[in-house]
Amino acid sequence: MKIVKLIFAGCFAAAMSMAVVSCGNKSTDNSAEGDANADLETVTETEAATATDGAVIVLQKGAEIAPADGKLVVIDFNATWCGPCKQFAPNFEAVAEKNAANAVFYSVDVDEHPELAAQYGVESIPMVVYINADGTTDSTVGYMDEAQFSEAVANHLK
Repeated sequence: MKIVKLIFAGCFAAAMSMAVVSCGNKSTDNSAEGDANADLETVTETEAATATDGAVIVLQKGAEIAPADGKLVVIDFNATWCGPCKQFAPNFEAVAEKNAANAVFYSVDVDEHPELAAQYGVESIPMVVYINADGTTDSTVGYMDEAQFSEAVANHLK
């Protein structure tokens, strides 16, 4: 019976550590309640790959990321249950609005697009992937305030 309790305790500890790791490694302030993604523009499946009139394209289930004609593509991998993701969403939206002429911004829920998350090696969220015009990629993991994220985007636009 003690072995069963030890196995159960070990499994519980492993599950808890995976839950903590999956949401990023930075400390967070959970005072931002509500769904921050509600402010992001939602588009239909057929529009998701080609919408151009919103600052952030929320990739719908079954849709794909469209080519950006030489522009920087910025992808925010997130989840509705992730606190740091909810806190980062307004920063992502603000920087997207400022840089919409030079880059295309996508918001991708890892639960709806596990294949896309796997393609870009997402292991922790929030994770932002930058796809440069030449096809090279770079990424950042964890919460960034607006100034940090704005600087990261500016560095990729150079």
